[in-house]
Amino acid sequence: MSRVQRCLLPALILFTLAACSQAPEPQVMRGNIFGTFFEVSLGTQHANADLTEVEAGVMDVLNEVDRQMSTYRDDSVLNRINRAELHTEVAVDPELMLVLQRSEAIARMSEGAFDHTVGGLVNLWGFGPEGRVTSRPSQSELESRLEQVGYHFVHLDTDAQTVTRSSDVFVDLSGIAKGYAVDAVSQYLNQQGITNHLVNIGGDIYASGQRTADMRWRVGIEAPVNDRQVVQHILPIQDVAMLGSGDYRNYFESEGVRYSHTIDPTTGEPIAHKLAAVTVLGDNATDADGFASAILVLGPERGLAFANHHNIAALLIVREADGYVSFESNAFSADYAADMTVPRVQ
Repeated sequence: MSRVQRCLLPALILFTLAACSQAPEPQVMRGNIFGTFFEVSLGTQHANADLTEVEAGVMDVLNEVDRQMSTYRDDSVLNRINRAELHTEVAVDPELMLVLQRSEAIARMSEGAFDHTVGGLVNLWGFGPEGRVTSRPSQSELESRLEQVGYHFVHLDTDAQTVTRSSDVFVDLSGIAKGYAVDAVSQYLNQQGITNHLVNIGGDIYASGQRTADMRWRVGIEAPVNDRQVVQHILPIQDVAMLGSGDYRNYFESEGVRYSHTIDPTTGEPIAHKLAAVTVLGDNATDADGFASAILVLGPERGLAFANHHNIAALLIVREADGYVSFESNAFSADYAADMTVPRVQ
């Protein structure tokens, strides 16, 4: 990890807005994990924190999540599940069991729009550990992989702390594990007495306490523009998770068709609707990550209905012919809309 620096750099979907000035600034630790960046900002109230010790603790937390939940590590616990013989119990750690439980719950709530067994399809379309592709897969390949999707094929025994597959599904937690990692780092910081912090892993955020004694953390929500970062909204937040999901940065094009990395587990196809980005706020980043993934798959109308039905605070950014339009769920309107602003300059 690089040395502590004084100014935050933009993230992929969400980024903190803090300009360098003569006033005290949060201390920031940066590094890379899960194929993306992370930033941990300590509120100015913790100016005397031992950054070397904190940094080591944060890396221990992140590396443990990676060891358990990565699909890119041959030695991960998750890949041990994926390689195990069918109907064979695999012992797992409590952290992985928790994420699998939350994944199953969100899969049921969304009727499969979020499904942690979508990994085979993600690989088929070139967005997983099997490597990139440059063309659409054949219909027979697609149908074969689609048959290998189904969260109900993964059986959790919480008493024995074991996981068993009853079909050859590929469990992929990329739609929720990063959110769990955000929660785990935040929990570690709280245990160290650092209650004012902002954890940002690839744009997945938890804001605890305040940036300074009299200022909340301020986060920018990007417009889903491919080639540059444009802030669509600015929102001050405190003691809340803020997770984004979008289809506009990771994709490939073949024969004039653009294929998003977001795969609909119910059809096996990349999403093709007008919903370009979703931001979800909630009590914890784990659930917010899964909800954002589900809403993005569901699309603008069904996604907004899902958010309203489950009282989820969500902001949906939809592509229109003349630009982007934002839609708020009822919970977002009630809790956050009054604080949200539009940047003066874009």
